[in-house]
Amino acid sequence: MSEGIDAPEGNDRRLNRMVATTVVALSVVMAVGKIKDDNIVQAMQADQAAKIDLWGEYQSTQIKAHDQMTAALLLGRLNAVEDSARAAQEAARYKGEASGLKAQAMAAADDYDVQGRRDDQFDLSDGFLSIALAVAAIAALVEGFWVLCVAWGAATLGILFLVAGFAQLPIHPDALVAFLS
Repeated sequence: MSEGIDAPEGNDRRLNRMVATTVVALSVVMAVGKIKDDNIVQAMQADQAAKIDLWGEYQSTQIKAHDQMTAALLLGRLNAVEDSARAAQEAARYKGEASGLKAQAMAAADDYDVQGRRDDQFDLSDGFLSIALAVAAIAALVEGFWVLCVAWGAATLGILFLVAGFAQLPIHPDALVAFLS
């Protein structure tokens, strides 16, 4: 009465072990990539917020400089030389501040773009690794080694983009990213 229940493992235990190992390895790699990708997205959000704040501050500083230049001109016409000179100095100070703010805003925008390209690499990695995971699962169902090889091919592309993202390599298929965006 106590018959052992056979697990439906299929005829090819070796293939099933390779599939299981592949699934575990891909899951670990995907988890590590996801952590890094999330950190990059957080850095992008901070860059975007900084860029917006800096451009707003730049615009207000430009307005202050314009107001001070207008004041200097009006005071000059009223022969209030000292007040006109003071207003001109303030305008020059604001222009200097605006120049620094513009440089900071542009640096934040540039950093955002660099991080965006890295985020694309991690997104592509996640996509190819997900495909590899799904194909590996199918390999176990159809008991086909060649299907597992297709999964390994997709995993190779996923790992390539993951390494490129971590190492900041210039591997970025713009056409594929544009198509998927």
